[in-house]
Amino acid sequence: MSEAIKVRWFYFISIAFVLTNSIAIIFDFPWFGLLPFILILVLVLIFKLDTILLLLVFLVPLSINIDDVGFGLGISLPDEPFIIGIMCLAIFKYCIDSEYDYKVFKHPITIALLINLLWLLITTITSEYPLVSIKYFLSRFWYEVVFYFLGIMLFRRFKNITKYYWLYMTSLFGVVIFTLIKHSKYNFSLGRSYTVIEPFFRDHGVYAATLSLLIPLLVCYILFYRKMGLNLLGLGLSVLLLVVFLFGIYYSYTRAAWIGVMAAACFTIPLLLRIKFNTLIIIAFSFASFVFVFQNQIVYLLSKNQQKSADGFTNHFQSISNIKTDPSNTERINRWVSAINMFEKKPILGFGPGTYSFCYAPFQKSQYLTEISTNFGDGGNAHSEYLNPLAETGVFGLLTYLILIYFVFSTGFRLYYTAPKFKVQIISISILLGFATYFVHGFLNNYIESDKIAALFWGGFGVLTALDIYHNKQPIE
Repeated sequence: MSEAIKVRWFYFISIAFVLTNSIAIIFDFPWFGLLPFILILVLVLIFKLDTILLLLVFLVPLSINIDDVGFGLGISLPDEPFIIGIMCLAIFKYCIDSEYDYKVFKHPITIALLINLLWLLITTITSEYPLVSIKYFLSRFWYEVVFYFLGIMLFRRFKNITKYYWLYMTSLFGVVIFTLIKHSKYNFSLGRSYTVIEPFFRDHGVYAATLSLLIPLLVCYILFYRKMGLNLLGLGLSVLLLVVFLFGIYYSYTRAAWIGVMAAACFTIPLLLRIKFNTLIIIAFSFASFVFVFQNQIVYLLSKNQQKSADGFTNHFQSISNIKTDPSNTERINRWVSAINMFEKKPILGFGPGTYSFCYAPFQKSQYLTEISTNFGDGGNAHSEYLNPLAETGVFGLLTYLILIYFVFSTGFRLYYTAPKFKVQIISISILLGFATYFVHGFLNNYIESDKIAALFWGGFGVLTALDIYHNKQPIE
């Protein structure tokens, strides 16, 4: 930011302060004493945006969810008000000084993201529950603005990528230790795994998915600690974080997260063999076609498994394929069938972003109802990262989302295979493998609306875009 622009900002804020002070004195405004602190925050945001973003990412894992603050809306404190404030002031800032690098908007990830966001806006207008969809759209909008678009500006300096992830992991480490200590008082029982993650996480699945996204990064830091610029202390901290995070995933009893981590480990094979991403797409479609053709035989085999969720890794893992008597699995099938039925009812525009939990009850079929089903349809979303947008935003909503995922992975593959800098290759593969855990997990759950996930999800998209634009050819400082 030039000196002339800084002077203009100083005069603007000074005049605003004087005018606001005068109005407050006239109307006897009792909270005016907070204004200097707000102005300091505004000044820091304007002149030290990098610092405020890094502070935000440190606060995200420590934020507490409040389910109802009025009008049926929930909020996460303190990060969501922080995010909204950063978004508004940053947009104002870049409109004033025009310093944003607009070549970001030419990148395929950005284009796909904006198309998906535009379709969300269209389906918000046609939503069955407009207020719900507006809240959903706004939360998606400010997550993408802050963690993706502002994140890219932060990641122009390569060392900020490392700071971003280490600050997040440091505060998350404290949350995991806190959770494990609470859980140990109940002998790490399965039943308590659903509640010990409170107040920092509202769902044990979100907790496990967040940890899973970071496991590949820590593994890569440990394997290549010298080339990634870590000393022995950094190596020791990486090992400590990895061990604690793995314990956190294990005792979360989230089977989808276990599968996601295993899938990421398997995903390293085609990366090491340098198989092209489009070839993997063909293999995936072939596998999906095989499952579709032999779906009856597969369902028959799965129905023979009677192992229900239970303490212990073996028993709980075996219950993954129990689609006959395990309540969690059978209810998940009920939600999937409901989502497909909703899609058939409104295939183009869907019912509106964020509306699944309000609309799915009439679309349940009696043969799929379970002991935990509800006729009020208040049990949450479709438990699928793919069927949920299909029901809420129609076929184009899912298609634009899949196209976005395609460009994210194709960019990551290209960086890993062709980037001349080793650090760029390692960060790229770490993020890809982290996303592999999430998108495999996404077949069984969806958490994209969670602030904990958003910081890593949209932030990871921003890292790949920044690596491609700023660090693929230019030297790393």
